[in-house]
Amino acid sequence: MKMMERKYKFGARLLVVLLVCFCCGTIQAQDRYVGEFGLFGGDSYYNGDANSTKIFYNNHLAFGGLLRYFINDRGVLKLDVIRGKVSGDTEPFDNVLPGGENVSFEQKYWDVGLHVEHNFLKYGFESWDREVKRHTPYVLIGPGLTMYEHWRGNIITFNLTFGVGYKFKLWKRWNLGFEWSMRKLFVDNFDVVDTPTKILNDPYKMGHNALKNNDYYTCAVAFISVDLIKRKSKCNVLRK
Repeated sequence: MKMMERKYKFGARLLVVLLVCFCCGTIQAQDRYVGEFGLFGGDSYYNGDANSTKIFYNNHLAFGGLLRYFINDRGVLKLDVIRGKVSGDTEPFDNVLPGGENVSFEQKYWDVGLHVEHNFLKYGFESWDREVKRHTPYVLIGPGLTMYEHWRGNIITFNLTFGVGYKFKLWKRWNLGFEWSMRKLFVDNFDVVDTPTKILNDPYKMGHNALKNNDYYTCAVAFISVDLIKRKSKCNVLRK
């Protein structure tokens, strides 16, 4: 009888060990990564004294690359670099500049941004966690630097970026997404490229500060990215 009890206990313990090992193997099979690298391209357009209302007007090509670091299941830190171009023309608009002047400009720029993204859903490939989804909308906000040519020379200035996006898993490590983000500048001379366009720097002499009468530019892009550097998986089943 005692021998049968010992065999039963041994068998039960063996079954528990096998179940734990299976669980660990299942959890480790769910690949998780440190971050991702991607490329993107799309449109860039300007809003300011030479275009105060219209979106996707006089839009031009914008392209660049991004690096994302996964803070947790929903938080992401993103570094991106953009090369873009914008333009504007006062003639098609009703608001008339002082003296009835009409001016136009083209401006090329570099943008380097460090943004925080928040995923509304747990994002990833198919997983033992039923809350993980292969798609999610997200929002982003963060600071950046804009580099462009002023009529007196090159300028580097801060910007504040905010926007929205949507992404989904093409496969285990591949992502496809779309993002719309606006850059608020803290200057009013982004559209000043030569002597005639100097009038676009506070043309109505209303003054400007960090909150008003400054220029904006917007990027609407599609991106493709690949997850990088697999995290080491840990089994927490036996932990108390």
